[in-house]
Amino acid sequence: MTTAAFQKTDKRVPSYNRWVILVMGFLAMCLVSPYEYVWSSVSPFFTQRFGWPLDKIGLIFSFFVMFSAGAALPTGVLRDKYGPRFLTMLAGVVAAVGLYSLSTSSYNIVLILFGVLGSFASGVVYSNTVSISNKWFPDKRGLTAGLITAAFSWGSIPFILWIRGSATATTYTQIVREMALIAGVVIVVCGYFLQDPPKGWSLPGLTTVGKVKKSIRRPSERQFTLVETVRTWQFWVLFLSFLLMAAVGLMTVSNIVRYATEFGFTPAVATFVAGGLALMSGLGRPIIGAISDTLRRREDAIILNGVVFGLLTFGIYVFGVIHSSIGFVICALGSIFVWGSSYAVLPAICGDYYGEVHAASNYGLLYLAKLGGGLYGGYLSALIIMRYGFKASFIIGGIMAIAAGLIIILPRRKPPV
Repeated sequence: MTTAAFQKTDKRVPSYNRWVILVMGFLAMCLVSPYEYVWSSVSPFFTQRFGWPLDKIGLIFSFFVMFSAGAALPTGVLRDKYGPRFLTMLAGVVAAVGLYSLSTSSYNIVLILFGVLGSFASGVVYSNTVSISNKWFPDKRGLTAGLITAAFSWGSIPFILWIRGSATATTYTQIVREMALIAGVVIVVCGYFLQDPPKGWSLPGLTTVGKVKKSIRRPSERQFTLVETVRTWQFWVLFLSFLLMAAVGLMTVSNIVRYATEFGFTPAVATFVAGGLALMSGLGRPIIGAISDTLRRREDAIILNGVVFGLLTFGIYVFGVIHSSIGFVICALGSIFVWGSSYAVLPAICGDYYGEVHAASNYGLLYLAKLGGGLYGGYLSALIIMRYGFKASFIIGGIMAIAAGLIIILPRRKPPV
């Protein structure tokens, strides 16, 4: 690496600075967010209008999570080789088609266009935008990953309020069509502005091991390739933690409106929680992500989050049983606040461990953990609820969340070098 290449600044590469790229990624992520957080507001209409059972609706959501997560690895490999622009623009078109399919009456069409193709496209947008933090911001990994992943929550809030405030079982289709058009246009436009730094680029004054900037704490100067990454046991601990976190959080997100209804809370409480989940999930990402940038060991944030997340998951059920709407809301929103931050902190840990050069493909592989999380959060959790009730789902979920945090003690003690 030449000294000249190493000293290029963010204002000279590219013609607009790295913060513009961050903003474009943020906006693109906002408009793909309805895939996850609008689902709990739209899916009850499928039962009301078409009589689709809970397990079939849960399968669509599981398909979304699995195919969106499954897009991460191929997207990361292609992005590291060709850049993010064309991939993101194409994905914006396909994602819009998937959202539009929610206005149809055919279960198979929704399953294929939304659950498979559109969800894969949403994963392309997600992967390309999250990788901006590791590519362009080695000095602010936690904060920028938090901001971009927060957009995946915050961007859905206007759509949730729109649907919850105006939609009925007969009118929601027009709202969904308009939502699809808006999403497609914005993602395509934002995708045009995305690009990666040139080979060898880095911010002036930063070292890989943290001697100049306290926030840079890589355990070694090594830049791990994808093959080298999968050969480290620490990666698979991160993978398992991500899987468990995703499973419990997605279980709550996909069923929160039904939880509120089952516990006998008013529609106003259900609406408040549905919108609040998106807000709090997004809020937790930049806040805890930024805090993790200041910690001596970023892993501590995940360890603590997992334990708190598990306890609050238990609390959702307890306050539901005793019919305390305040306790229910506090535990639901609090649990998603700490859960959402895992989507900022775990990518940052991946960058700390394995470097920036192959960051997109390495994180793409890590994000595949959401495949298993989605299968549990959508389909398997629905089966557990149908067979054993809500109590079992919350007990299992709380245990899984606590385990997800505690296992990070292992790579914290011995990171890869």
